[in-house]
Amino acid sequence: MDDHHRRTVRRRDSARWRRNMNGPHHTPGPIGVTVADLGSLSPAGGPGAVWSLPHGGDLDANLVRLRPGDTIDDHINDDVDVLMFVQSGGGALVVDDTEHPLRSDVLALVPKGSRRRITAGPKGVFYLSVHHRRGPLTITPTSVRGR
Repeated sequence: MDDHHRRTVRRRDSARWRRNMNGPHHTPGPIGVTVADLGSLSPAGGPGAVWSLPHGGDLDANLVRLRPGDTIDDHINDDVDVLMFVQSGGGALVVDDTEHPLRSDVLALVPKGSRRRITAGPKGVFYLSVHHRRGPLTITPTSVRGR
């Protein structure tokens, strides 16, 4: 093993680089990294955000649960691109009138300025939504925008 590799291994083994994944939610790491064991959170239960990234950085992230048949109605996000990762379940993501199937392990990018709607399938959908941090959430129904 060369000197560079030894230094790298020691650095990764040091307390500074270890992450604690013992809790079901988040655990601040020694260098300010937040770690979450999202697999320990149940996809069963009521709808809504079941976990959120603590604020303070440049990103917002939410683990969202929708029950079978639940819908997040049409809305337009003019501020940020949104990345969605489906952890389990499935349904449909409609972006600007084009339907995209959602299922486990699908990653979708919804560009800012797009109109979107999410509908959970028969098993519901459990997904992670990640985007650049923005101001307070304001969802304006499409029927109001045209006035």
